Amino acid sequence: MSGEPPPQYPRVRGDYQMTPHWRVTLPDDYAKRFEKGEQGTDLVLWRSGITCWTTIYNQKEGETPKATLEWRKANKPKDVVQEFEFRESKPLRYGYLLHETPPDDKERWALYTCTFGESGHVVMAIYFDRQQDLEIAKKIWFSITDAPK
Repeated sequence: MSGEPPPQYPRVRGDYQMTPHWRVTLPDDYAKRFEKGEQGTDLVLWRSGITCWTTIYNQKEGETPKATLEWRKANKPKDVVQEFEFRESKPLRYGYLLHETPPDDKERWALYTCTFGESGHVVMAIYFDRQQDLEIAKKIWFSITDAPK
């Protein structure tokens, strides 16, 4: 994650409309690209030290934000360092912090977040090099909203 993104990638900052239903507010300049993921196309936003890997899911018929939160919560890894859950506000939010050492990379922190709205939910994995950047990661997560601009 270290190093600046190459200049050929477009930059975004402030309010960024990810889809017609979802937006995020970025505190700094982030490079933007799209990657082929398991569920379709993922949005990747990154700068030196922080990478946000984002997948957006549409709400399936008969699902509710609360039921989807429960399903996500039931499938968390066993080695969670810290858990976060916010049910009193909309959108609903659930996330957890991991300390990871991928086989092909140096150790990192990862805040796996889920934000649940009426149209579906956003899963954003926010990877960061320094533990103190957890506050930046949480700020990005809490800025995700399902209100169109």
